[in-house]
Amino acid sequence: MKLTSYKETSEDYFDLYGEKYTSKILELERTINSRINRPCHFNVFGFEAGLGKSRETNRIVDETFDDWNNSNKFLIVKPFKKDVIDTEEYFKHRNHGMRPNVVGITSDNAHEWEENCERLRDIRVIIITHQRYKNLCLKDELRNAYSMDRNVLIIDEKINFPVFTFSKNIYDEVRSILGISIQADLDKVCDKLLREIQKHSIEKHQTRCIRCEPKINPRTLENFMRLMEVNVKSIPEMKHRNIVENFIEGLASWYSNKCIYNSGNISTNNPKHILWGLENNIILDAGAAIDGIYKVAYNRFTLLGQDRIVDHSKSLFHIVDFNSSKEKIKYNKNEYFSEISERIKQHHKIDDKTLIICHKESASAIQFELLKLGITSIGVGDDYTNQEYAINWFNNLVGKNLYFDFTKCWIIGTPNLSYEKYPIQYNLYSENGLGKRSLATVKGRFVNPELNLVQVGLIAAEIYQSMKRIQRNSTPQGEFFLVNSDSEIISAVIGQIKGIVRGKSIKLDFTRNGNTAKELDNVDKFVEYITAKERGAYGKKQILSDIKVSNFSRMAKDERVIDLIQTNKIRIHNKYVEVL
Repeated sequence: MKLTSYKETSEDYFDLYGEKYTSKILELERTINSRINRPCHFNVFGFEAGLGKSRETNRIVDETFDDWNNSNKFLIVKPFKKDVIDTEEYFKHRNHGMRPNVVGITSDNAHEWEENCERLRDIRVIIITHQRYKNLCLKDELRNAYSMDRNVLIIDEKINFPVFTFSKNIYDEVRSILGISIQADLDKVCDKLLREIQKHSIEKHQTRCIRCEPKINPRTLENFMRLMEVNVKSIPEMKHRNIVENFIEGLASWYSNKCIYNSGNISTNNPKHILWGLENNIILDAGAAIDGIYKVAYNRFTLLGQDRIVDHSKSLFHIVDFNSSKEKIKYNKNEYFSEISERIKQHHKIDDKTLIICHKESASAIQFELLKLGITSIGVGDDYTNQEYAINWFNNLVGKNLYFDFTKCWIIGTPNLSYEKYPIQYNLYSENGLGKRSLATVKGRFVNPELNLVQVGLIAAEIYQSMKRIQRNSTPQGEFFLVNSDSEIISAVIGQIKGIVRGKSIKLDFTRNGNTAKELDNVDKFVEYITAKERGAYGKKQILSDIKVSNFSRMAKDERVIDLIQTNKIRIHNKYVEVL
């Protein structure tokens, strides 16, 4: 790599961090320009957020045009349509005359290119969105056209494949959209799914995940699919049409794939949604260092550039001690949003710009409370136009640089997924699939160590990526507020921010409302009891007396207890239980 060109694009980082930074960029350049053939393997660059990995990647690809010995052809995958347009603009000087060298393909021009897809073969650099990459999973012939004679795949940020979820609420919503003449057919095709939910309804209040495999007469499903091919086009409102189309796509997967039931949901993935590659595959993901997916699927991924170099010693990190899950917020919403808004205003100083990150469902509530406090300069979601305050939500932030100059960031929710989605995420990325791994949970965490790694990693990575939307520079001087009471998550996030100064823990004043403790079954009682004990031996009679349960042998056969044994947490003897 030419050091002068590096300095021109990343002067601040070069001046401050010198070889620590240049070595990262050199490794990225070597990897991009390597001539290898490992179509099932991905090199994952976990450069910390804001370090310029996307910018440097563009520069490296651009310089290959001037290297006569470099014949690499690239497929670059960007999170959003705007990213595709901006990247194509960066390379516009490489396009001459009627035969372009670089093409960004979006919904605006996809039909033109895909109708005569053999032309794609001649393009040196093709840029597409994450969504188009996922669509190509389902279209073998078209995917081959995009891949033909192309050897380098660069995916900017991790691909999040869809999880399809069936529930009574979703069924009711789809039924309300469809006309009366189709509702009977919908009822027939959903009958087995509704029965499956009804069968497990006794577990609805618990966090247990249960494998299930609903079956249907193939002809019933085929007839409904043919019926919907015609009728979905007659749905006038685009939002409703998208809901129905997503439901139809889910139907094929719920009835042909292994599913997981949890709390009234039946969820699965489309088995065709897999991470496909070329000869040399690269993922740029700032959250890779803590995202457990890359660790449990270690045969498919090599993690590079994970060490943190940016000095955050001029930034301040506060913990606001409150369980900010959706459920806890729901039971305290009036008091919570009122007080948190007051705290946000209190810490907002002249010349500050404050980013508030929440669950999407909370955006309007926090905006309402801020307006009550006289704050009117608020941009919500993607409708941000240089206001003092911005509200955005999880899963709508990664890869966006709207808030790079903000000084304050509040994370006022925890991006938990519903429990069944963690093993499905594992199944999507792991080479061998979920297999017979236990789905048992204890105190909200999966007992299986690999699923636990995925669960904690996904939550922590989303929080880290969201926080790092602000102060994206070489000497960050921001103030961060994380509303969270989970020490494991907090430690994982802070561990990614080098040198940050911890402020005092902030306690909220309001009294917590709502007794949200879930009713425990006998096995839950035993698991909670025994996992709280120190190492040692505990008599079975005393245990049964303490948890007010009469039959020990029945509990010992439950998968949640078997998991504790298999993970070497306990050992069950004739008259006592040994905590290891």
